[in-house]
Amino acid sequence: MSQAPGGKKGGKGPPKKVPDEDKIAPKAEEKDETSSNNGDKKEVKEGNGMVDVPKPPSAGINMREVAAKILVLAQKTEWPAVEQTLKALEKLVAAGGEDTVSVPMAGIIDPTTGMTPLMYAVKDNRTSFVERLIELGSDVGARNNDNYNVLHISAMYSREDIVKLLLSKRGVDPFATGGSRQQTAVHLVASRQTGTATSILRALLTAAGKDIRLKTDGVINRTDAALMTIACNIPHHLLALPSATESPKQNM
Repeated sequence: MSQAPGGKKGGKGPPKKVPDEDKIAPKAEEKDETSSNNGDKKEVKEGNGMVDVPKPPSAGINMREVAAKILVLAQKTEWPAVEQTLKALEKLVAAGGEDTVSVPMAGIIDPTTGMTPLMYAVKDNRTSFVERLIELGSDVGARNNDNYNVLHISAMYSREDIVKLLLSKRGVDPFATGGSRQQTAVHLVASRQTGTATSILRALLTAAGKDIRLKTDGVINRTDAALMTIACNIPHHLLALPSATESPKQNM
């Protein structure tokens, strides 16, 4: 038998040179995610291997969520739960911070009824919540779908303490009319004829002055005229509004 070229029997020639790049072992694929100490997964940025930790929700977002929860609880008249949630919101505001919203209750409204948490508190005579909700941004001038504001509602339900509190707040206008008949708070409280009507009328007339007694509603009728007569003829000594042009009636 003849010998194969190269002097080696059955040889296959010199071994092929392995390229340098083939000698390098393939790198293990970088993990797209890594685990934190608490087991939560975090994304890994491409290229530099830095961990991209998601930012926590801003304080402003958290506060608006808490404010929306207060609306839901007030709708259900769950006032103990409202108290707890309101305290939590007040703590968030007090803590401050870059994203803190100082008036988180502003614009919180039920789209179906137009009612706000402040309106629900007034309706249910929750005086302790009224001041706090106003401080957190509840709008005293907001109108529900029946076109009533909080002063109208407090007069309608004869909430004496709340009427007096609201009249001390900026933006509350005793001359403001509401409802389909464009009635003032004086019209509304006079129509209720409750035991506290006189005291509430005194507070309203003291705040607005005598001129409000001349204001009629949008579609005044005999019944309304009679009610306004009752409101307007309360003796001056009860209303604490003495008139220089009117002398007290003498007993006959």
